[in-house]
Amino acid sequence: MNLDLNPQETKHLLNALAVFEWVSNSPHEETDPSVDEFIQSLLKKLSAGGEKGPIDSENGLYTISEEYFQEVFESYIEPYNDDIFWTDLSTELAQRDLEQKVSAKDLEALAPEDYEAKVAKEAEKYDAEFEKNGVDNLFLKK
Repeated sequence: MNLDLNPQETKHLLNALAVFEWVSNSPHEETDPSVDEFIQSLLKKLSAGGEKGPIDSENGLYTISEEYFQEVFESYIEPYNDDIFWTDLSTELAQRDLEQKVSAKDLEALAPEDYEAKVAKEAEKYDAEFEKNGVDNLFLKK
């Protein structure tokens, strides 16, 4: 298969590769060899096709340049992580609160949609608090 990409499509592909590589490899101590091979293959093909700017090559290994990756990180990964952090925190706290308010038997009897609706309603108070104060008012009780 041969792809004929315009500059905008090439930029989007490089962005997607940077995000994919980060999502696939960042949570692990070791990188996934199949991901590494896939990224190498595409970067090599892009480089051979004339795309040099954001692609570094040394000793036959191709990487997305640190500067380009930093732009991708700040544009896509960091905002996503930030959103997921607050969403997960609100949801976890809401689930905890709901489990303290409602018996285990009553929770088990809830349809999944009803449970999710109750969690979402419970999370609203945390969403409002975090939007206003971040974590400034969060403390662990001992």
